[in-house]
Amino acid sequence: MDRIYLTDDAAGADARPWQSIADSLAGDWTVRRTVIDFLAGATYNFTGNAVVTADAFTERGVMQIGAHAMPASRAYRLERRDRSIRILRADASDFIELEPKATQIVQHHCGADVYAGRFLFRGPDEWAEAWRVKGPRKNYASLSRFRRLDAGDVERETSSR
Repeated sequence: MDRIYLTDDAAGADARPWQSIADSLAGDWTVRRTVIDFLAGATYNFTGNAVVTADAFTERGVMQIGAHAMPASRAYRLERRDRSIRILRADASDFIELEPKATQIVQHHCGADVYAGRFLFRGPDEWAEAWRVKGPRKNYASLSRFRRLDAGDVERETSSR
């Protein structure tokens, strides 16, 4: 697979079509996330794996809340546009849209809740997403780090299940 770096200047000499960039994100990823819940005064940790395909993002893992561990997951549909990827929730409602930039800021309003996010693509094998969420019943920040699993990692992960 041709892995491509996202660039801040998508029109620059090294820029590639967004479809190629979207394709370069396809694959298996490890995920580590820290969530700081300001309302509860607690910190939670998630570890798991994500799979990105041409039309979907799925993530499964374990959320550690104090001494308790529980399964956690999320899923999004991906829809390619001319120069961006529209990310939809599982029910097909709009969430955010990503452009071909290495760093980008997004925002989503969900009722009275405001999700302010930042995506940092550090190359074809690493990216991060940070969220600050505020609303009447929500007040948290999260930071997720994604690292691509190589073929050996995927094989080991599959055989350990």
